[in-house]
Amino acid sequence: MRHPEILLTAATLLSVILSQSSAMAAPPLISSQHIVRSNNIILMEGDIIGPAKSYHQYVIGPESQDTLRDISIEFARNGQINTASQSYGPNPVWESRLVPDDIGWMSRSVVAVQTNDEQDVSQLISAYKTDERGRIVKVTEVEAGDKTIGITNQYYFYTPDDLVRFYVAVGHNPGFGVYLYRPDGRLEKVIKNDNDSVSTFTDNGKDLSSTTKTPHVTYITECQKWDNSGNCVLSEKQEIISFDYLGETKSITSRFMLQQDILYYPPHRATHP
Repeated sequence: MRHPEILLTAATLLSVILSQSSAMAAPPLISSQHIVRSNNIILMEGDIIGPAKSYHQYVIGPESQDTLRDISIEFARNGQINTASQSYGPNPVWESRLVPDDIGWMSRSVVAVQTNDEQDVSQLISAYKTDERGRIVKVTEVEAGDKTIGITNQYYFYTPDDLVRFYVAVGHNPGFGVYLYRPDGRLEKVIKNDNDSVSTFTDNGKDLSSTTKTPHVTYITECQKWDNSGNCVLSEKQEIISFDYLGETKSITSRFMLQQDILYYPPHRATHP
């Protein structure tokens, strides 16, 4: 599963948070496996093998005392992401949550960045609109900071096989994104105007590693252990921050271990008269 930094770059933060009041409206029951996968890729830029019911990622080991990289996801029976929440810290501190509404999904993120003695707080509200087939076709993002506000619209485009292939963003944060897949349909590469991500896989199709490069930070995740369904349940992550110091490029690297707890729906049982 890809991690929040991929979406953070579009507006310096990722989108996802909502009120539980709209949680009564479930996302449409989508029959096409590719539509479910494409929606999950747009919402979280990743997918999970098998009938996952829930996914929880968190830092383990000594670094867990001061490093927060939590992701919690609940899936519908058809594999579609239903709700999701994410927490990131210590700097920036970022909290977000995603829930469905009557047109698709809605989200809100709050990010606080500490710089010396100042704290910059911003919010991002996103509305994910689906078409009559249940595909996400438009995302409207409203970003609010210190006496500033910006609106960005992202439009998504699909090939006839119902896999999302690219998007175009216009407005406050203009840009683009292109999605490239393996022959088996797994997401392999994402190319955006301000970052790119590449995933590698084992010979039998399990997630092996992912690398995301932004202008100032590189994120590298390598899987250490898989469950019986082929999903990664233990991984090592590196976050490499690059900066200029006295005319030279310097870097700071952080390493920590991530555990992923995944629960699955039981297999469907055939019914007999």
